[in-house]
Amino acid sequence: MKVAQHPQHGMALIEALIASAVLGIGLLGATQLTLKTLQLSRESRQHAAAQRLAQEGLDCLVASIRGSPIPCPAEETVQIQGVRYSRQTGSTPRGNGHIQDLQVRVTWASSGNPSKGPDTSGTSSENRIEWHSSVAAVPSWVSGP
Repeated sequence: MKVAQHPQHGMALIEALIASAVLGIGLLGATQLTLKTLQLSRESRQHAAAQRLAQEGLDCLVASIRGSPIPCPAEETVQIQGVRYSRQTGSTPRGNGHIQDLQVRVTWASSGNPSKGPDTSGTSSENRIEWHSSVAAVPSWVSGP
């Protein structure tokens, strides 16, 4: 009869395999977190650029109502950091015409949309922001003769 001198023979290999699996799962989680952070950062940057474009459009509309000689384009396409933005501006008189309702819409396409799941169709989803405001025309007695 032979008695095993090493009853735990092979256990180190099993422990190494389990440790590798745990490490792999941890690295996979860290990779997923990094990818999600990059995606959210890109979307935040795009949204901030769209807000800047909307603010510029609103400022242009206000200036044109207040007598600026530079006209505001009704529709404009701009490319910023590889993303194409489309801006539409418009104003509508309200009441006796002394108040103008202003509308600015900025649309842009971004690949994938996290709220709708991964985009496997190869198409891009469209994002949009709309700003609405009102402005009163400056009375003639304020601006002078």
